[in-house]
Amino acid sequence: MSLRLTPAIKFLLIGCAAGFLVQQTVDQFFGGHILSWLALVPAGFVLEHRFWQVLTYVFLHGDVMHLFLNAMMLVFIGGEIEALWGTRRVLLYFFFCSAMAGFTYLFLQVFVWGAEGLHVPMLGASGGIYGLLLAYGLLFSERTLLFMMLFPMKAKHFVWVLAGVEFLTSVYSGRGGLPAAAHLSGMVAGMIYLVIAARQKGAARAAGKTTAQKRAWKS
Repeated sequence: MSLRLTPAIKFLLIGCAAGFLVQQTVDQFFGGHILSWLALVPAGFVLEHRFWQVLTYVFLHGDVMHLFLNAMMLVFIGGEIEALWGTRRVLLYFFFCSAMAGFTYLFLQVFVWGAEGLHVPMLGASGGIYGLLLAYGLLFSERTLLFMMLFPMKAKHFVWVLAGVEFLTSVYSGRGGLPAAAHLSGMVAGMIYLVIAARQKGAARAAGKTTAQKRAWKS
């Protein structure tokens, strides 16, 4: 695994660092209202139509360790994916996975837990990062990653072990499993994205072959 600070990863790192800095400094003068505007708060999204929150929550984090771990994962896996896909596709994929993780959180808080969770915010880039982890496991399946920072494991196995842990956490941890459910939905969203992209690519290739055959027949 090589570390690459590619354009999309730099953008995400700077955005997360700036968001955390705002939380810790500027927000002191506004009585904590930055979270109510930029974190994903079910009441704000549903009742006050703050729809941008489904994307801006990515740039806020709970504490230094939360920010550090997410930044580390972005650096370790994001650069290699961007080198293969390009900046635009990586950002589109990342924010798609993040948004789907956010919508899962909103659904669970509003329709499963009800009024009790309407004012509980979600923040952090983990939903998009779990989507990137899935992509990394599929693209670089034989690479070695460290599970829990200790145990070496091939990327293709790492992804499914991580998915299993998140699934069990979301099922057996009650309300405390909501973040795990959001992480897992980020991975599921990534799988859906990749399947659709593969089918579109296959259809384009088939269309290209058909066009080439028609041209050859006419000639």
